[in-house]
Amino acid sequence: MPSANQSDLTAFESYMSGSRSWMMATGIIMILAGAGAIIFPMISSYGVAICIAILLVFAGIAQIIHAFTYQKWGRFLLMLLVGVVWLVAGIALFARPIEGIFVLTLIVAAAFLAEGILKAIFAFQMRPSGGWIWVLFNGIAAIAVGILLWWQLPSSALWALGLLAGINIMISGWTLVMVASAVKKFIQPSSTKASAT
Repeated sequence: MPSANQSDLTAFESYMSGSRSWMMATGIIMILAGAGAIIFPMISSYGVAICIAILLVFAGIAQIIHAFTYQKWGRFLLMLLVGVVWLVAGIALFARPIEGIFVLTLIVAAAFLAEGILKAIFAFQMRPSGGWIWVLFNGIAAIAVGILLWWQLPSSALWALGLLAGINIMISGWTLVMVASAVKKFIQPSSTKASAT
């Protein structure tokens, strides 16, 4: 009788094998997008700032509208304040994206560090499965990108955000391609054994 860990691993492997072609396609698209961000780092840094500004404006408007659904004044005022802060932050970032890139660089550096730690933890959790070493590599690379972003501030914030984000996107795409390839190699021997028995 298979143990709980073995059945969990089998379910994980079947899920990975079913989505292998999507993983491969997504990985290739991410590699191309990362290459574009590396080639044009200032444009990609500016683009990131504008996209986040637009998202903050929409999130702020949605939060303000949602605040009116609360009956109690305390909750209404709190949600309204959050929405106004998001809206003002989005407008300010949209109006002055160059200054906002510095702040975004700090946020992205922290996000890369958190992403790297979480991916490293996930890699050790999926360790019996194929491709875990690539997820660990991706986690270590994300941590390195986060540290480099902090280290390059403030003089290189304009190009560092786009360049290092592009590198991280490209490595993430390469990781998906490698995991998809490793899953195919890992599952084929098990399926051969199953058909032989």
